[in-house]
Amino acid sequence: MNFTRILQTICLGSIVCAQAPALPLPASDNHAAVNETQEQRDARMQWWRDAKFGMFVHYGLYSGLAGVWKGKQGGSEWIQKNVEVDTDEYAAEALPLFQPKPGFADEWAQLAKDAGCQYTVMTTKHHDGFALFDTATTDYDAKDKKGRDLVREYVDAIRKQGLKVGFYHSVIDWHQQDYDNTICPDLCYPKNQIALLKNKGIPRNHTAYQKYLHTQVRELLSNYGPIDIIWWDYSQGDAEGEKGWKAPSLIEMCRKLHPGIIMNNRLYSYSGLDKTKALGGLDVRCGDFMTPEQHIPAEGYPGTDWEACMTVSDKWGYNRFDTNVKSTETIIRKLVECTAKGGNLLINVNPMADGTIPPKVAAALRGVGPWLKTNGEAIYAAKPVQGLTLPEGCYATTSPDGIYIFLPPLDIAKKQAAMLNGKYWLVLDSRQLGAANADLLGMPGIKPGIGAVNEHIPATGDVAHSTIITVPLEAWDKLTVPVVKLTSEI
Repeated sequence: MNFTRILQTICLGSIVCAQAPALPLPASDNHAAVNETQEQRDARMQWWRDAKFGMFVHYGLYSGLAGVWKGKQGGSEWIQKNVEVDTDEYAAEALPLFQPKPGFADEWAQLAKDAGCQYTVMTTKHHDGFALFDTATTDYDAKDKKGRDLVREYVDAIRKQGLKVGFYHSVIDWHQQDYDNTICPDLCYPKNQIALLKNKGIPRNHTAYQKYLHTQVRELLSNYGPIDIIWWDYSQGDAEGEKGWKAPSLIEMCRKLHPGIIMNNRLYSYSGLDKTKALGGLDVRCGDFMTPEQHIPAEGYPGTDWEACMTVSDKWGYNRFDTNVKSTETIIRKLVECTAKGGNLLINVNPMADGTIPPKVAAALRGVGPWLKTNGEAIYAAKPVQGLTLPEGCYATTSPDGIYIFLPPLDIAKKQAAMLNGKYWLVLDSRQLGAANADLLGMPGIKPGIGAVNEHIPATGDVAHSTIITVPLEAWDKLTVPVVKLTSEI
């Protein structure tokens, strides 16, 4: 089997990266310097690149509202903006409903572990400005209002399960009075909060807000032990970089406090929702990875670190009307697609008021774990395969142990099997492979059939060189997403 040629393509990402400006990089007015070499960056990023799968948690005051504002549907984590209320009215309605139960974080950590996630990211503060950690900057936090440091409980629970710890932190703040939304009017802000500040005669002082932001981040990175990821959210227009958040000094502080920390690129203007264009690579002065939101890029971002953030249901925060929950198979196939395209998947759960993750959401995510126990070698630390033509619905990854073909959804397999003796035929180009052994992960009792066909095509004079691997349909019943492992006969 021509594994040497295919495995050499694992290095393609490094080749693409080499075309970017060589590291280190000097500082500019809008960017901090990057002081590490490419080799040092690769070493720092290695665990994250190998991890592939993380769990995102959106939890806050909005969780208690459950998508309802005074009897009417109002949205989820954006509900304060959606109903355009000021922070006083929002807090009066939401605080009594937000009642974290004892042990909620242990349940989260156990779910992440059971699902096969390697890291987690929790909202320490969302756009509504309510901090889930103990902060000296404000009394608008869980410690003052509920008597508990919820971030501490989360960190302790996640570490107990041996997982990496990540913090989401919103640079937007609809509560803090100094925050100046006029820097970018398109960056959403509740209308009645504008009126509240005007009526109280409170001027905007964005320099003071930037100090507030930096102080909160310093608290998060000083009081909770080693932090592996910080996930910023979000920037738009002029509200970015130096002008918006004093991003260069913020990044420098994070690197000083935690030299190994990994952060996304949302301190700078970036639309993870934009599916219409290739985003043109990552400026590593802005962060370590890109964050496409609720979609997986058609071709991935070759040579760039990226992570698709997606939801198990439709909403980020809890909403009682949000009943469209993805199946376990759908989550697995999203993870497969991200891995095969060179990225990670950060999948979101949305706890209710007491911290309980909705049972259907938890069950769908937990179901990924048994599949990963069987097929994890095809996901964790696996790399994309280049130069291998695949049939409809299939994806492939590779590792030093072989090449892994993820078979298509059952409806595609059935359609083909109806015409081909009741079995799915995985047809590959034998010129790309050569002689091979084929095994079905998780089903050692079933040996896929394998053969080669060289068919002359009279119309063109060409010869179709095919390696055909046959798989019985019962594999889909037992394996959800079947994986064929190819190894060399040599």
